[in-house]
Amino acid sequence: MSSELKLEAETGRDHGSRSARRLRRSDKIPAILYGQGSEPLSVTLDRLKFRATLNAAGPNAVITLDVDGTDYLTIVKNMQRDPIANRVTHVDFMLIDIDQRLTVDVPISLVGDAAVVRQEGAVVQQQMMTLTVEAPAGNIPQQFEVDISEMSIDNPVRVSDIAFGSGVVPQAEEDALIAIGQRSRASIAAEEEADVEGEESDELGEGAEAGEDAADDADAGEDAGDNS
Repeated sequence: MSSELKLEAETGRDHGSRSARRLRRSDKIPAILYGQGSEPLSVTLDRLKFRATLNAAGPNAVITLDVDGTDYLTIVKNMQRDPIANRVTHVDFMLIDIDQRLTVDVPISLVGDAAVVRQEGAVVQQQMMTLTVEAPAGNIPQQFEVDISEMSIDNPVRVSDIAFGSGVVPQAEEDALIAIGQRSRASIAAEEEADVEGEESDELGEGAEAGEDAADDADAGEDAGDNS
């Protein structure tokens, strides 16, 4: 079984940093293919075709790598990037079997409107950006979309709220937090100010009641004096 995504690669490139720089200047990317006990194979990719394939595939998709007419089932195991230009400078492809179980990091995307969180004077804070899972190579999720519509401060989103596909096993505890409602400093300060004002109001009320009680006692004393 092969994947629907196919990418061409060529062998025969020279090794070394000078050769790699020449390739990159001509919009090529040096890469290596390894795994399943085979000798590592150095190949060259067309940058534009690799980018288009990766955009269509997602980070964990199975890609059929056509190397000089021979197909290899692979996933992208690692990509190196230029820290300034953020361009891919090298790619590692790992040979796989379609039924092989792999451990990968899957991105998490929050969807929906956390209206209750806003009403509570809080904002949504994403605690987990990716989730590590073990899954068959042919059934690796490209991302998890997590609905935050029912969130509240007391009801955060946890790993147990994700619907996993067949054979997909999370490598995190079920109660691990994905997103929480975090109170803003402004809302906390406003609440504290309201509490202080409430306490002061209670103290004033108690003082007024004490004054009224004292006045009532004085009136009662005067009445007693008149009666005597």
